[in-house]
Amino acid sequence: MPSLDTSYEILLDLTNDMNDCVSVQLLRDYGRPTATIVLLKPTENLTLILEAGSSYQYAIKLHTKVANVTARSWRDITCYVSQVFMVSPTESSPTSGCNRSGDGVRVDRIWRDHRFNIWNDSLRTENSRPSSSSPSSPSS
Repeated sequence: MPSLDTSYEILLDLTNDMNDCVSVQLLRDYGRPTATIVLLKPTENLTLILEAGSSYQYAIKLHTKVANVTARSWRDITCYVSQVFMVSPTESSPTSGCNRSGDGVRVDRIWRDHRFNIWNDSLRTENSRPSSSSPSSPSS
């Protein structure tokens, strides 16, 4: 069977269908700066241009929960964040959370990262508490 002489690009469309923001970070250096992190608000999507057949590794973070994923495909992929976090990393399905069979996004590992959380849960609980009564004036 003949092989392809020219490479071509595919699209990975990642949609945040969660109620909270998520971050997406490239995990390896592919000739580009790796310090880039994209914050996706609810209902936003991110379209990444990938070289067909090449593997790309990303970390998708929701609060302290992190999914390490590998994207590799020969066709365009649509992937929903909720499906990525619903998958058990022990499943062998390479299409976890995506709409293509035979290739796509594989969840390698789901873990907790407590080192840095863009959502400070203590602030959330402080803001939900009723405010204390106004300070009393000093007695004379």
